[in-house]
Amino acid sequence: MKDRQHQTDIFCTYKPVAIGPQKTHWVEFQLVDERGEPLANLPWRATNQAVRDGCVAEYSGSTDAQGVIRLEDLYPLDVTLLMPAAPLAEVLQQRRLRAVRPEPERPGASDSKPLYGKQRPGFSPVEKQAHEQGHAYQYLRIGQLCDELPKFNPPWPELDPPPAYHFPDAEFSGFTVQYEALNCRHVLEVCPLRAWSLVLHDEQKYSLANAYNLGLMSILSYSNRAENLYGSPEYFFAEQCLDLSRTPRVWDGGKNWPCLVTDVSFNDRYASCVKMNTATAVPPHGDTQLFSVVNATQVLVAWRGTDFDRLHAPDLATDLTFRPVLPEVKAGCAPSIPCVDIALEGRVHLGFQEAFKAVQAVYGGRFEKELPYSTIGKQLFICGHSLGGALGLIHAASLRAHNPLLYTYGMPRTFTLAALKALSEIRHFRHVNDTDTIPSVPPEADLDNHLYRLYGPLGTTLGFAWSMGQALATNVIEFGDSYGHHGELAMFYRVEQHIQSRGSSYPAYRNKDGLGAPYYNTIKTRLPVRSNLYLVPSINKTLSEKSGKLQHLFISSLDKKTLERIFPRYKNPKPGGLLGIGNHMMGEYMAHITHRLLTAIEPDRKPPLDAQDEIKRFAEQMTKHGGTSPKDEYERNDLFLKMHKQLEAALEATVQSEGGAEALQRFGAVTKSSGV
Repeated sequence: MKDRQHQTDIFCTYKPVAIGPQKTHWVEFQLVDERGEPLANLPWRATNQAVRDGCVAEYSGSTDAQGVIRLEDLYPLDVTLLMPAAPLAEVLQQRRLRAVRPEPERPGASDSKPLYGKQRPGFSPVEKQAHEQGHAYQYLRIGQLCDELPKFNPPWPELDPPPAYHFPDAEFSGFTVQYEALNCRHVLEVCPLRAWSLVLHDEQKYSLANAYNLGLMSILSYSNRAENLYGSPEYFFAEQCLDLSRTPRVWDGGKNWPCLVTDVSFNDRYASCVKMNTATAVPPHGDTQLFSVVNATQVLVAWRGTDFDRLHAPDLATDLTFRPVLPEVKAGCAPSIPCVDIALEGRVHLGFQEAFKAVQAVYGGRFEKELPYSTIGKQLFICGHSLGGALGLIHAASLRAHNPLLYTYGMPRTFTLAALKALSEIRHFRHVNDTDTIPSVPPEADLDNHLYRLYGPLGTTLGFAWSMGQALATNVIEFGDSYGHHGELAMFYRVEQHIQSRGSSYPAYRNKDGLGAPYYNTIKTRLPVRSNLYLVPSINKTLSEKSGKLQHLFISSLDKKTLERIFPRYKNPKPGGLLGIGNHMMGEYMAHITHRLLTAIEPDRKPPLDAQDEIKRFAEQMTKHGGTSPKDEYERNDLFLKMHKQLEAALEATVQSEGGAEALQRFGAVTKSSGV
């Protein structure tokens, strides 16, 4: 019978076929880390359809000293490699990342591309070597090899999905090679199981890395975005610091600032970030915001400053309530650490104290016990901008038994001079940006006038640094217990050069008995090139003291009319907007710090930054017009240029720290590629 669906045949029911031994195949895997070091002596297992059907036993063994796995006598079937999670995770947590990474752009809100795509080619020396040797290459993360989620310490929350970058495969299905790709070696570059950590140094000396990263944390404290959105502190530490494909960035309006980070073991990652806002507490109490975060070695607290974007009424009220009152702030203490009361001689700004006490009232348990307890055995960093800097100083005073390190930016005066004596052991670096007027309030009254008479417009900033010891010793009596500055100064100063010449050369004026004798008057004219210098007097106190003496001599050499013309007393002689508020914004502070950090990382940067070029042109102007400049001003500017140059020493701790050189190299590459 034969039709379209059935066919029967009594002939040729079978056909004998003569065959020889079946052809078998082989495959090799070589497992290395990002630096090309082999992942040796690690257990593995491999399966294919023949194993699953029970035709052959499962393949297993350990990687050899070169990280190589070889499978032989394979059928032409897809092969899947799997590795036990615990030993693989233990080894990968100890390996380091390479310095230069692909840095893919982050997908936009409407972009459907996955957040963690394949690594772009061309960045890995391992990839280049594999291709040169004729091998296949693949970049993998631990979750694409391991057979389950490893155990971590501290444990990963059971209900939370594992970090998406490291574990992109929720099924833990392993790495599969198609049968067409057998009979060759596959080099598997496996990303170390690491997390990003901010480069911070707990030391007495000024650090550019600290200034940069704590400045970014001060910006991050202003964020009002929901915790699951890019730009919030919670998202930064929970998501960005676990995404090794990109350098973590702090979002500031339309700008993203890359952080200076190093890689640490995944177990040493940042724990959950805790954001505190007294205005949204139940019940609300005041309007103070901050966040804190902890990892294996650091405790970081960032205080939010005055919200100038919204002209926030509660913040402005806090700033303007500057009546000095006795300190009434509880000290934060932890078990086994002596508790030092914040009660001091002298007084504190009433508005700042009330804003700080609002946090203690709302978050008492965490703020006075949990946070101090978490500092045991760790380094405590506190930071803040503007009002946030003042609150940070009060917080550091309450935790001074825990040896905090404080970096502030554009902070107003907070304590009176008598109180500052008891706070002298607190390590604090206070940044001031040129004509930013906020650091000059509340006013020091007669003390301000005294310093202006001595040092001119530098009197209330560098002038106070030059005379700090004398001010604390004598001015409490001479001027009363006025507000004063705390901490070591770091100033961004727009330096100028003047030339001096005789008055008119008109012959009728040559006789000094003539018409006012202007020929014998000295006229000082400002030269066109001005430069922003980064001055940290504590790096070289000898240069600083010499600069102060020369500034005093320069100011004293000017007659009153010339002084007012060159340095208008109640006006802003330099750019910066109304009362210098433009120079108060944190973005302006970060621009100066970023330029100096990049210059210190690569002094011969090509092409040079605008700031580098400006300083070079100012130095050339100094040389060209040195003979006609006021001697004291010229010598002071020369010392200022040397102080600016010596700031490169503020990167020594970073260079010498583990992973510090790679962190600087990575930061330099990221900023070049993103045009920072």
